[in-house]
Amino acid sequence: MQGMYAIPIYKRLRDMRDRAIRTPSYRVVYAHALTVAHMAGHLIPDDHPGWTRIEDALQAARAGDLSSLDTIEREISRMMGDGVKPPRISD
Repeated sequence: MQGMYAIPIYKRLRDMRDRAIRTPSYRVVYAHALTVAHMAGHLIPDDHPGWTRIEDALQAARAGDLSSLDTIEREISRMMGDGVKPPRISD
């Protein structure tokens, strides 16, 4: 039997979000789960697969592959959930 903790946090939150969209009465449960995740520092969960892609891209950037910066920017944008690129820092 697979316990609830075997499911990554990001998948549980995503599934809860989808259920809250379909079932308005479930929205309070989803809101509570988001609050608890945020208080535990997991609003963007540390088990999200985007972190692995970002870490790989950071290693590539350190090795001189500047195109990997696009991967980092894309993954951060994807984890933010709205597809909007983060603002560029100007000098």
